[in-house]
Amino acid sequence: MYPADYYAYQDKFQVSKWRQFAKKVLGYHIGTKDPGFPSPGRVLDIGCGSGWWLEGMRAQGWETFGVEISEQAAALGRISKGLQIFAGTLEDASFDEQSFDFVRANHSLEHISCPNETLDTVHRILKPEGKFMVGVPNVNSFNARLFGEYWWHLCAPVHTFSYSVKTLSHLLDKHGFRVERVKFNSDYFGILGSFQIWLNRNTKKKSMQGFFVNSYPLRLLCQWMANLTDLFGCGDMIEITAVKLNRPSTRRDALPLAYADGNESVSDIPACK
Repeated sequence: MYPADYYAYQDKFQVSKWRQFAKKVLGYHIGTKDPGFPSPGRVLDIGCGSGWWLEGMRAQGWETFGVEISEQAAALGRISKGLQIFAGTLEDASFDEQSFDFVRANHSLEHISCPNETLDTVHRILKPEGKFMVGVPNVNSFNARLFGEYWWHLCAPVHTFSYSVKTLSHLLDKHGFRVERVKFNSDYFGILGSFQIWLNRNTKKKSMQGFFVNSYPLRLLCQWMANLTDLFGCGDMIEITAVKLNRPSTRRDALPLAYADGNESVSDIPACK
């Protein structure tokens, strides 16, 4: 389901500082709102792609590790930048217990078909009071409710589960984490991309084909609109920072999927295969 030209697999190690500065001035989407730390430590990025975020952390003094299911993307980061990227799943990587100060899963958890097992592993490999940042689309966002099946970030079947602030917080709590901070950090695709998908609904055009989604003035306008939805707490993107608690997981009671804060029964959730 992930072609060679998938965005996270590309070589984006050379970033223009002037371009980043211009995006910041214009209020354009420029990246994640990761938690701060008093000093560098050991960090793991789950679903790191070719590792451009890891390279930035390494430049700040962090000892960096990545996990990526694409051998091609992992090899790009290992060969071109000497990054430590394991090609495979988090479980297959078999990291030692309490070996990381910071674990990050930015727009990878929604792709994972076994979220319970993944969060158990994250809890195991984090140090006491270690931090876990997870970024996912918000199924309870204004745009998700407005566009429904045409919502850009629905992405079925690549996104195996959908989450809201309420249900993701519940899931983290069940796996031994305390939610420390909730941020909304959306981009223009939730509005502009969804509108383009709606326009293309009766054609064979793909989501990135069309005038609107490729218009840079409209992208900027829709980014400002996305910033407003973030301000009012109904944006498309959730970024939750949680802290590891020293208590066992109650995974059997966890609710891994969330459809607009519905009333699903845990017994209705199929076991991971």
